[in-house]
Amino acid sequence: MKKFSKLFLSCAAVAAVTAAVATSAMAAGISATYAPADATHETATLTIDASGYTAAQKTLLVLKPGKTLETVKVSEGDVLQIDQQDGNDTITVALPKDLADGKYTVYMGGDGQVYSTNFKVGNASSVLVGDVNQDTKINLSDATGVVQHAMKVKAITDADALIAADANDDSKINLLDATCIVKYSVKMTDGIGNVGQLK
Repeated sequence: MKKFSKLFLSCAAVAAVTAAVATSAMAAGISATYAPADATHETATLTIDASGYTAAQKTLLVLKPGKTLETVKVSEGDVLQIDQQDGNDTITVALPKDLADGKYTVYMGGDGQVYSTNFKVGNASSVLVGDVNQDTKINLSDATGVVQHAMKVKAITDADALIAADANDDSKINLLDATCIVKYSVKMTDGIGNVGQLK
Protein backbone atom coordinates (compact mmCIF):
# COMPACT_ATOMS: atom_id res chain seq x y z
CA MET A 1 0.00 0.00 0.00
CA LYS A 2 1.43 3.35 -1.01
CA LYS A 3 0.36 5.95 1.52
CA PHE A 4 0.32 9.47 0.19
CA SER A 5 1.74 12.29 2.27
CA LYS A 6 -0.40 15.10 3.64
CA LEU A 7 1.33 17.31 1.10
CA PHE A 8 -0.13 15.17 -1.68
CA LEU A 9 -3.59 15.65 -0.21
CA SER A 10 -4.00 19.06 -1.71
CA CYS A 11 -7.37 20.37 -2.75
CA ALA A 12 -6.35 19.69 -6.36
CA ALA A 13 -5.66 16.01 -5.63
CA VAL A 14 -8.97 15.56 -3.84
CA ALA A 15 -10.74 17.38 -6.66
CA ALA A 16 -9.17 14.98 -9.17
CA VAL A 17 -10.44 11.94 -7.24
CA THR A 18 -13.86 13.57 -6.91
CA ALA A 19 -13.94 14.24 -10.65
CA ALA A 20 -13.00 10.63 -11.37
CA VAL A 21 -15.90 9.47 -9.22
CA ALA A 22 -18.29 11.89 -10.90
CA THR A 23 -17.44 10.58 -14.37
CA SER A 24 -17.41 6.88 -13.40
CA ALA A 25 -20.24 4.45 -12.90
CA MET A 26 -20.99 3.77 -9.25
CA ALA A 27 -21.14 0.09 -8.33
CA ALA A 28 -21.45 -2.25 -5.40
CA GLY A 29 -18.69 -4.75 -4.90
CA ILE A 30 -16.56 -3.90 -1.89
CA SER A 31 -17.10 -4.25 1.83
CA ALA A 32 -15.15 -2.79 4.73
CA THR A 33 -14.61 -4.21 8.21
CA TYR A 34 -13.35 -1.89 10.94
CA ALA A 35 -11.36 -3.15 13.94
CA PRO A 36 -10.58 -0.56 16.65
CA ALA A 37 -7.21 -0.26 18.33
CA ASP A 38 -6.82 -2.38 21.45
CA ALA A 39 -4.20 -3.52 23.95
CA THR A 40 -2.27 -5.41 21.27
CA HIS A 41 -2.83 -3.08 18.29
CA GLU A 42 -1.72 0.56 18.39
CA THR A 43 -3.75 1.56 15.35
CA ALA A 44 -7.24 0.79 14.13
CA THR A 45 -7.52 -1.43 11.07
CA LEU A 46 -9.81 -1.24 8.07
CA THR A 47 -9.96 -4.40 5.97
CA ILE A 48 -11.53 -4.02 2.54
CA ASP A 49 -12.75 -7.01 0.56
CA ALA A 50 -12.27 -6.12 -3.11
CA SER A 51 -12.46 -9.65 -4.53
CA GLY A 52 -13.76 -9.60 -8.07
CA TYR A 53 -12.46 -6.07 -8.58
CA THR A 54 -10.85 -5.98 -12.03
CA ALA A 55 -8.41 -3.07 -11.78
CA ALA A 56 -4.70 -3.84 -11.46
CA GLN A 57 -4.27 -0.62 -9.49
CA LYS A 58 -6.87 0.69 -7.07
CA THR A 59 -7.24 4.16 -5.58
CA LEU A 60 -8.79 4.20 -2.14
CA LEU A 61 -10.44 7.26 -0.58
CA VAL A 62 -11.80 7.27 2.99
CA LEU A 63 -13.94 10.26 3.97
CA LYS A 64 -14.80 11.55 7.42
CA PRO A 65 -18.29 11.09 8.94
CA GLY A 66 -21.08 12.92 7.16
CA LYS A 67 -19.03 13.40 3.98
CA THR A 68 -19.84 11.62 0.71
CA LEU A 69 -18.91 12.44 -2.85
CA GLU A 70 -22.58 12.31 -3.78
CA THR A 71 -23.66 15.06 -1.37
CA VAL A 72 -20.77 17.46 -0.83
CA LYS A 73 -17.86 18.99 -2.67
CA VAL A 74 -15.00 17.28 -0.87
CA SER A 75 -12.07 19.32 0.37
CA GLU A 76 -8.76 18.23 1.89
CA GLY A 77 -10.21 18.49 5.41
CA ASP A 78 -12.93 15.93 4.59
CA VAL A 79 -10.42 13.19 3.75
CA LEU A 80 -9.34 10.69 6.37
CA GLN A 81 -7.07 8.73 4.05
CA ILE A 82 -6.13 8.31 0.40
CA ASP A 83 -4.02 5.35 -0.74
CA GLN A 84 -3.11 3.30 -3.78
CA GLN A 85 -2.95 -0.51 -3.93
CA ASP A 86 -1.77 -2.90 -6.63
CA GLY A 87 -3.70 -6.05 -7.34
CA ASN A 88 -4.79 -7.57 -4.02
CA ASP A 89 -8.31 -8.83 -3.33
CA THR A 90 -7.99 -7.90 0.36
CA ILE A 91 -6.63 -4.51 1.37
CA THR A 92 -5.70 -3.62 4.94
CA VAL A 93 -5.35 0.01 5.93
CA ALA A 94 -4.07 1.35 9.26
CA LEU A 95 -6.21 4.17 10.65
CA PRO A 96 -5.70 6.44 13.66
CA LYS A 97 -6.76 4.83 16.94
CA ASP A 98 -8.74 7.88 18.09
CA LEU A 99 -11.30 8.11 15.28
CA ALA A 100 -14.46 10.02 16.17
CA ASP A 101 -17.70 8.06 16.35
CA GLY A 102 -19.62 8.12 13.10
CA LYS A 103 -20.25 6.55 9.71
CA TYR A 104 -17.28 6.77 7.36
CA THR A 105 -17.51 6.32 3.59
CA VAL A 106 -14.96 4.35 1.57
CA TYR A 107 -14.53 4.76 -2.20
CA MET A 108 -12.40 2.61 -4.48
CA GLY A 109 -11.81 3.36 -8.13
CA GLY A 110 -9.57 2.30 -10.97
CA ASP A 111 -11.37 0.09 -13.48
CA GLY A 112 -13.80 2.61 -14.95
CA GLN A 113 -16.13 2.24 -11.98
CA VAL A 114 -16.11 3.58 -8.44
CA TYR A 115 -17.14 1.27 -5.64
CA SER A 116 -18.37 2.52 -2.28
CA THR A 117 -19.24 1.18 1.13
CA ASN A 118 -19.40 2.39 4.73
CA PHE A 119 -18.04 1.43 8.09
CA LYS A 120 -19.09 2.66 11.51
CA VAL A 121 -17.00 3.66 14.47
CA GLY A 122 -18.34 3.72 18.02
CA ASN A 123 -21.91 4.79 18.61
CA ALA A 124 -22.80 5.76 15.06
CA SER A 125 -26.53 6.09 14.59
CA SER A 126 -28.60 3.33 13.07
CA VAL A 127 -30.11 3.42 9.59
CA LEU A 128 -33.42 5.27 9.20
CA VAL A 129 -35.56 3.04 6.99
CA GLY A 130 -36.84 5.02 4.00
CA ASP A 131 -34.03 7.60 4.08
CA VAL A 132 -32.47 6.32 0.88
CA ASN A 133 -30.46 9.45 0.09
CA GLN A 134 -29.20 9.64 3.69
CA ASP A 135 -30.20 13.26 4.26
CA THR A 136 -32.06 12.44 7.53
CA LYS A 137 -35.46 13.13 5.88
CA ILE A 138 -37.93 10.77 4.26
CA ASN A 139 -39.66 12.23 1.22
CA LEU A 140 -40.42 11.63 -2.45
CA SER A 141 -36.77 11.94 -3.47
CA ASP A 142 -36.09 8.76 -1.47
CA ALA A 143 -38.89 6.97 -3.33
CA THR A 144 -37.41 8.22 -6.60
CA GLY A 145 -34.06 6.69 -5.64
CA VAL A 146 -35.76 3.32 -5.10
CA VAL A 147 -37.59 3.54 -8.44
CA GLN A 148 -34.34 4.38 -10.26
CA HIS A 149 -32.62 1.43 -8.58
CA ALA A 150 -35.48 -0.96 -9.36
CA MET A 151 -35.60 0.15 -13.00
CA LYS A 152 -31.78 -0.14 -13.30
CA VAL A 153 -31.44 3.57 -14.10
CA LYS A 154 -29.19 4.44 -11.16
CA ALA A 155 -28.05 1.77 -8.72
CA ILE A 156 -28.03 2.38 -4.98
CA THR A 157 -24.51 1.49 -3.85
CA ASP A 158 -24.17 2.89 -0.34
CA ALA A 159 -24.50 0.08 2.24
CA ASP A 160 -26.79 2.04 4.58
CA ALA A 161 -28.85 3.36 1.67
CA LEU A 162 -29.48 -0.23 0.57
CA ILE A 163 -30.77 -1.04 4.05
CA ALA A 164 -32.92 2.10 4.05
CA ALA A 165 -34.34 1.26 0.62
CA ASP A 166 -35.73 -2.13 1.70
CA ALA A 167 -38.77 -0.46 3.25
CA ASN A 168 -40.88 -3.60 3.61
CA ASP A 169 -37.97 -5.76 4.87
CA ASP A 170 -38.33 -8.51 2.26
CA SER A 171 -34.62 -8.44 1.26
CA LYS A 172 -35.51 -7.00 -2.16
CA ILE A 173 -35.54 -3.44 -3.44
CA ASN A 174 -38.42 -2.86 -5.82
CA LEU A 175 -41.46 -0.67 -6.50
CA LEU A 176 -43.23 -2.00 -3.38
CA ASP A 177 -40.55 -0.28 -1.29
CA ALA A 178 -41.03 2.97 -3.22
CA THR A 179 -44.77 2.74 -2.55
CA CYS A 180 -44.15 2.38 1.20
CA ILE A 181 -41.96 5.48 1.16
CA VAL A 182 -44.52 7.50 -0.85
CA LYS A 183 -47.30 6.54 1.57
CA TYR A 184 -45.16 7.53 4.55
CA SER A 185 -44.17 10.85 2.96
CA VAL A 186 -47.85 11.79 2.43
CA LYS A 187 -48.62 10.92 6.08
CA MET A 188 -50.41 7.63 5.51
CA THR A 189 -50.05 5.04 8.27
CA ASP A 190 -51.11 1.84 6.47
CA GLY A 191 -48.88 0.06 3.99
CA ILE A 192 -45.68 1.86 4.98
CA GLY A 193 -43.70 -1.21 6.03
CA ASN A 194 -40.86 -0.24 8.36
CA VAL A 195 -40.43 3.29 7.00
CA GLY A 196 -39.49 5.72 9.76
CA GLN A 197 -38.01 3.05 12.02
CA LEU A 198 -34.34 2.68 12.91
CA LYS A 199 -32.63 -0.49 11.83
